[in-house]
Amino acid sequence: MTAPDRPTRIAVEALDDGNRAAVIAFTNRHQDRPQTAEYERWRYQDCPTMQATVAMAGRECIATMFALRRSYRTPAGERVMLEPFEWHASEDWRAQAPGLRLVKHYMRGDLPLIAVAGTDMAAGLLVRLKWTQLGMVERFALPLSGRYLAGRGRSALVSGVFDVAGRAFFTPRRVRRPALSVEPAGAAGPGVAALVAAQRRFALMRVPDAPTARWLLRAPASLGAYLTFHARLEGALVGWVSARVFPHGSLLFGELLEVFLADHARAHYRELVARVSATLAGFGADVLTAATTCPDTIAALRASRFRPDDRRPAFAWWGDGPVPEGPVLIDGAISDHAFFPQQTAERSTWLEGG
Repeated sequence: MTAPDRPTRIAVEALDDGNRAAVIAFTNRHQDRPQTAEYERWRYQDCPTMQATVAMAGRECIATMFALRRSYRTPAGERVMLEPFEWHASEDWRAQAPGLRLVKHYMRGDLPLIAVAGTDMAAGLLVRLKWTQLGMVERFALPLSGRYLAGRGRSALVSGVFDVAGRAFFTPRRVRRPALSVEPAGAAGPGVAALVAAQRRFALMRVPDAPTARWLLRAPASLGAYLTFHARLEGALVGWVSARVFPHGSLLFGELLEVFLADHARAHYRELVARVSATLAGFGADVLTAATTCPDTIAALRASRFRPDDRRPAFAWWGDGPVPEGPVLIDGAISDHAFFPQQTAERSTWLEGG
């Protein structure tokens, strides 16, 4: 729908039963995404920590901004924050700035905001709105097949040579004489909150929350499978990793979402990353990826032959005062990064029906 010549009232509303169909129609127009009933129920209704504010022009949705409510550890203790995502607006209504209205609505709220800017345009707007830049989230990739390289624009020759000679070099290896016990877990156990509370490296760090984790575990088949690992040192819990194995197009991805070890176990990051990477590669992944601001994780990824792939700025809005000073831990589990990218509507229907 094209914006009318005469002014039309734009209403800012919470996502609810009355506007949900219009919101889903808007997001489906914006991007080719799953359109099965299972996915739409999971994505737009089932998550207990998700909320959304939308801009409506009559019965038409013209902008959205979703957010996950997550607890973060700060120097003053735990604080609930919002991780916004799916910040989109109709080009037809650009003159009325519905997207700007939504972000300002969130900024007037009671909860701080933390986000990774997905585009340069979004980053520029957050700067103009005087959000605080926290640093850069570094994204890494470990190629494991020629198919992945071909998808990134490499020639058939390069992709073929990789499968013959490069795969053995990049494939994660088993760790000799491991110090850690790394075991599968249904979700991050209650002990991980104590690890977060005890750490002193990060002024701002998300606390893994069981409700969001349970929601991810119930994701439709097209989004892949979510895995959690506990790390123990001499029998004591010292860290965890959450991960995702998912198809996207013709490729299979393995992604390290969260990687964390207690302060006294920092020397074992390299082993933890290597061992979980070997497990993910065992699913037949074409590539492994990870995104983080953690220096220890970055060093461990580099040691496991992960290559720099992208850098995106992270920002925070702390409405009632300054953002806590000090290093910040942001990883691949923030906002919708834990379930994006997604299959196309056609392929997701095939996967979920199989």
